Amino acid sequence: MRAVELSWEDWRAVIDVLRAKALPYMLDHAAHIEQLLDQHPPDEPIVRLSLTDDIFLRSFNWARWQLGIPLPLDA
Repeated sequence: MRAVELSWEDWRAVIDVLRAKALPYMLDHAAHIEQLLDQHPPDEPIVRLSLTDDIFLRSFNWARWQLGIPLPLDA
């Protein structure tokens, strides 16, 4: 698991980008991230989510790259 911290709005943008790509695994990953995000209120400034390696490597990094959010150095 990898703990990742982003603003609530950035998490929503990641979910939207994954859904827009519409690959089956990305849709599954977007749904999983959304379930985790739903546990946090929208006014929380920074949300820390723990992502499994498949979501982190296959979807999350791709979505961050698409959105221009810097990737962590250890990714």
